[in-house]
Amino acid sequence: MSSQPTAASTAAPADGRQPALRHLLIPGAALLPGADAAGATHGAQPPEPPLPNLQALLARLRPADTLHCDEESPESPIALALARARGLPGQPGRHAWAALETGTIGTPCAWLRPAHLQMGMDDVQLIALDQLQLSDDESRQLLAACAPLLAEDGITVHAVAPDRWLAQGELLRHLYTPAPDCAAGRRLTRNELLRADQPEQQRLLARVLSELEMVLATHPISQAREAARRWPINSVWVHGAGALDAPVPPTPGVRVAPQLTQGDAPVDAAAHTAAWRAIDQNEAAELLASLRGGQPVHLTLGGPHRAITLAAPSGGLWGRISSLFGRPSLQDLRKQL
Repeated sequence: MSSQPTAASTAAPADGRQPALRHLLIPGAALLPGADAAGATHGAQPPEPPLPNLQALLARLRPADTLHCDEESPESPIALALARARGLPGQPGRHAWAALETGTIGTPCAWLRPAHLQMGMDDVQLIALDQLQLSDDESRQLLAACAPLLAEDGITVHAVAPDRWLAQGELLRHLYTPAPDCAAGRRLTRNELLRADQPEQQRLLARVLSELEMVLATHPISQAREAARRWPINSVWVHGAGALDAPVPPTPGVRVAPQLTQGDAPVDAAAHTAAWRAIDQNEAAELLASLRGGQPVHLTLGGPHRAITLAAPSGGLWGRISSLFGRPSLQDLRKQL
């Protein structure tokens, strides 16, 4: 998976229409930094704007499941919730996102992300990938320098986007790889960058990464970026590794709303508010239409520590009682994330 889950979950039908939205996942839904435990803020976050569609959903949905992640988790709560919604097998750090997202069956895959690691005496720190702003031309030249080296160990690689290369090869099977959004800013040992199940595989991967780092750190592109006071590319981040032995059944109607994790929305109060409005007017309105049409729907809100999934309460007396007394507010839910 990307550093955040991708917005599309399945290909559109042949007629081009999106399947009816059944499960909406919203990453980045927690209160902005600066909100205290009581929900008050210190100039960082304005009051919540009117969100009529989300409020209508929350009036009819109740918390049904919560995923907790500690600070050492290799994947975010929303990524784990999406893996569950998509039916992707595996454990945290071992979800074969690259294979799933490219429809690759049988061949081990991984995402390679051009990266900058700050090297310490005993640890390294990953700079958040969205700070690198790698151009298409920079990516193309760096990939051309890395591809022959990877080919020596049976790994083929090609660019899917400037900041994302798809690698394929047997060496990428049975790896434990933390997602970059979880790893960024942590102090990590070299062995925590990725772990292989077999010692010989671990040694080989460590050698490959070390050689790639030497190629990237001395590449003219990295030197030019450093001269321009931009982060040089001195490593690659491996994540979403593994193989799928069989196709994962499609999950039409599962979608991620990306607005809160794009642009300035994660840190800027005005952009954050605009992102909530966009979600309410688009994805939330569509999910509400599905609910009113009698379809079972789910809404998942994700933050750094938890992902809370809401669903319509079951029928019967208890369901009717909970619908009267258990209505959560969006503000209360965001405090828990």
